[in-house]
Amino acid sequence: LNRSPELYKTKHKYTGGHFPQSFEFSSVGGWVVALGSGQQSTYYGDACDIVFSQEYVTPAGDFKTLDYVATATGPKLNDIMKGSEGSFGILVELTMKIFRYQPQNQNNFAFIFPDWESAVNASREALQGEFGRPSVFRISDAEETDVALKLYGVEGTIIDKLIQLRGYKPSKRCLLIGHTEGEKGYSKHVYKMIKKLCRQFGGMSLTGYPVNNWKHGRFKDPYMREDLQDYGIITDTLETSVSWDNLHAVHQGVRQYIKDRPKTVCMTHASHFYPQGTNLYFIFISKFKDEAEYKAFQEGILDKIQEFGGSLSHHHGVGRMIGPRMQSHIGEVQMNLLRAIKKQLDPNNILNPGGQLGLDSNPSETQE
Repeated sequence: LNRSPELYKTKHKYTGGHFPQSFEFSSVGGWVVALGSGQQSTYYGDACDIVFSQEYVTPAGDFKTLDYVATATGPKLNDIMKGSEGSFGILVELTMKIFRYQPQNQNNFAFIFPDWESAVNASREALQGEFGRPSVFRISDAEETDVALKLYGVEGTIIDKLIQLRGYKPSKRCLLIGHTEGEKGYSKHVYKMIKKLCRQFGGMSLTGYPVNNWKHGRFKDPYMREDLQDYGIITDTLETSVSWDNLHAVHQGVRQYIKDRPKTVCMTHASHFYPQGTNLYFIFISKFKDEAEYKAFQEGILDKIQEFGGSLSHHHGVGRMIGPRMQSHIGEVQMNLLRAIKKQLDPNNILNPGGQLGLDSNPSETQE
């Protein structure tokens, strides 16, 4: 798409806009059937938002959803198939929206806030300000900020000393990083408004330096998981969708549960923003004596997410881990609708059996 003038003689360069951290290995179909969100979703939308049409092969027959720009011919089957995780059919082809590629108009920004509440308030105002949206937009809580400033090469520098002199203390201060893009005037305007808002909520500019360092390690960071495992250390993530009014309850409740476990790191950030809320991405790092202890701890985190009103997933799909919780989360009526679709398209239950989406009545029997 970036090379479209060269390859297809187009007037403009283009981009798909979707860049998940798994970009190196993930598939386009995987983004859609697991409802992925790339790092630039605040501007371009989640993967499901940029789907135009899909083609599926199913035991009940093959079909392609309509590829009109809009249609009012009943419930949108195109949307029903998104997030189906291979349980309704095999996605063999899809058409996605594209956007003009204008990297020269990017404006990087980073701000440090005195606390998490200030960073959240600034973010909410930015997304509800009606002046446009940033592309990358990410806030880290205090524990993640301390780690980030180390990784981004800020800790111990003159900038760090200046930050502390201005009252932004370790274990309290919170980092916001991001960039704007799009048409030159639009990108510049959004950048200007975000800077203004951040200062209103007590933020201090760190220039774009941390953003460049974050981008440099963006697709390398997941490999640390394998390196840590060599030392018996496990790191994993769970994410949830929250509205603005319950963000702090979910953050505090889940974080408290994780930190109650001795010698456990809990880093939290929000990286996908909407006018009505955002996501919370909990990263925990610790040692576990065996698989059972690890799974029990993970289930405990899910319990707390549900208890405090977060969604069971935001952008990593359902899979078999969350499957057994689906009915308690969306209710029996909606689960029965999903089961009816499954039965219609896959009457013999041969598509991805074993608990995906919680559609099997007894996952263990299905696997056998």
